[in-house]
Amino acid sequence: MSEQPLATVEPERAQQRRAQVLDAASACFRRNGFHGCSMALLAKESCMSVGHIYHYFENKEAIIDAIVKRDLYECLDNIDQLRNSSNLYADMLARIETPIDNSLDPDNAALQFEILAEAARNPKVAAMVHTAHLHVREKISELLAMGSHRPLSAEELEAKVEIIGTLFDGLMVRAVRFPQINRPALLRIMSDTIRYILEQ
Repeated sequence: MSEQPLATVEPERAQQRRAQVLDAASACFRRNGFHGCSMALLAKESCMSVGHIYHYFENKEAIIDAIVKRDLYECLDNIDQLRNSSNLYADMLARIETPIDNSLDPDNAALQFEILAEAARNPKVAAMVHTAHLHVREKISELLAMGSHRPLSAEELEAKVEIIGTLFDGLMVRAVRFPQINRPALLRIMSDTIRYILEQ
């Protein structure tokens, strides 16, 4: 069997290495906090040398940027999958389990809170988070406008997006404060609540 050309192998290998660092950083940030996760700890977590990590990322801010963008692209991909739906709101509600589970995941919640805490202290990280948030807001607003049975004003769209976002942000807080939450009951009420918001 002939080997793949180096030009083909290297980018894929680089992507795998970058993902390896991001997964390790996510675990390290959750456990130790952004500032408590030294490059030495990150190297140990990722089973890579510090020098190797610097080959892919300039610093820890660049790693946070990549984590934020990875989450952003995943979110935007999920949104794009709904754009051609013939019954947009019904399909959004049918897929609501995944974002609810993500919000209730204590590990995910801890990572998001750590990134937000750093954003409150670090203007560069704040800009990363703000830019990603604007992208998601814009795409969700487009979906809500597309699925509505009537024209929605800019103010109505903004209010709907903010309320839905607040609900999911609140779930992350509850995931930390009360991890024993009754998921089936919450899923039912959350679905009904979001359906009400969408249909207004």
